[in-house]
Amino acid sequence: MKILVLGGMHGNEPLGPEVVKLFKAAPVAGVSAVLANPEAIAANRRFTEEDLNRSFPGDPISDVYEIKRASELMNLCKGYDLVFDFHNTTCPDNDCTFVGQSAKPLLFAVSSWFGLRRVVVADYDCINKYIPACISVEISLQSRLMDPKWWYDKISELAKMSDVLSENGVVRYKFVYRMTLEDEDRLGLAERNLKAFRQMPTGVASRLGVSSPAYPIFIADTYTPYNYGGVLNKIDV
Repeated sequence: MKILVLGGMHGNEPLGPEVVKLFKAAPVAGVSAVLANPEAIAANRRFTEEDLNRSFPGDPISDVYEIKRASELMNLCKGYDLVFDFHNTTCPDNDCTFVGQSAKPLLFAVSSWFGLRRVVVADYDCINKYIPACISVEISLQSRLMDPKWWYDKISELAKMSDVLSENGVVRYKFVYRMTLEDEDRLGLAERNLKAFRQMPTGVASRLGVSSPAYPIFIADTYTPYNYGGVLNKIDV
């Protein structure tokens, strides 16, 4: 299996660049590792001009760094069976993966194999929408999975496998709403004690205009202080 590891799609999220660093120091057959947004990483900022993960599919002749970089990453990803895109959140207990609506079935099995059985299907503009082989890994800073060496070892093992186990235990979700700061004030969300992937009160979901049961994620994530969080619904398979 040919694997690409992308670290630092958002330049101030630490796990991905550390995983890339390990693969650069000790290369593994079948695995390539690339810093997704090196300029933002160097500046320790989420992005320089535009959010890279909202810049896909990109434009090779754009004057905006992230838009041009998105086009470069699109071309790079096409040569791989599996692409890992690492992210972090400050929201506790939020470990999960994101895939696109056209995701390869392999991605769900891979997520299960890593013990990440909560998979969010995203339909908005992001790398997952345009790269069916891309699985974005979201890890809380407090998580035991904030361990670059663990990821290095597991991805190295995966690269040698001819078959991945089934998607046993995977629960699929759909991203349905982005909670705004205005929602936070209007509904007093900070006092609601919302927890990632725990069902929110039906009345709150109704006032947000989403169906119940609904599940919040990225609650008060300081990497994205311009939003309060996201809302998911489960997908029946």
